[in-house]
Amino acid sequence: MKRALYILVLFVTLFACTYKENTCSSAAQTDSLLCELHNRDQQIRHELMRVQRAFIAEQRLELVDSIVMLVEEEERTDSLNRVVVDSLLQNGWPEGLSEQSNHTIWLIIDHGDVEYQERYLPLIEQQAMRGIISLADYATLSDRVYVRRQRPQRYGTQTGYKQRDGEVFTFVYPIEDVDALDSLRLSVGLDSMHHYLRQVGKTLGTSIEIDPGLTWKNLEL
Repeated sequence: MKRALYILVLFVTLFACTYKENTCSSAAQTDSLLCELHNRDQQIRHELMRVQRAFIAEQRLELVDSIVMLVEEEERTDSLNRVVVDSLLQNGWPEGLSEQSNHTIWLIIDHGDVEYQERYLPLIEQQAMRGIISLADYATLSDRVYVRRQRPQRYGTQTGYKQRDGEVFTFVYPIEDVDALDSLRLSVGLDSMHHYLRQVGKTLGTSIEIDPGLTWKNLEL
């Protein structure tokens, strides 16, 4: 029922807007719509993370079914959200939006597949240079595209996890220049790598490793 209402609200609001004019009747209406998208995006992801943490800690196989269902719901939500963002951006970045609304547009792009992310990465970079999108958000999206294309990331924002000897551990995907990592991170407003790794390990409840010599070739092996 909640999902059906969410879909109805999205599309009633979407078709009530005149996107050919690059905006709804006011920036406030667009802010309201994007607030709804943001809440839905975060709600499903927080629940998925909660169940994933429980699975990592308890290794209960019945939690796998819950994870699969939540991933499917997440994909449906993301698909609907992309429809709205595509309509908003078809004539360029909308002006006069709140800081959270601008971040929400980035968030929905960030949660797309790599082709979707690449399509909008130049626009995100442009808005980061204007101060509309944070440099940290641009750096994160850039890293995500690089990792998905199996290229070394610049800012060390992307991690993965694997099982080894019966234990789950988190690792940082290959990095372009480990020596310059902290200075690059600080230049876009990200915390030091040490602080970031500590926070990631705490959030996921796993040990975390960074291997300066890690490459995509030996990662696959």
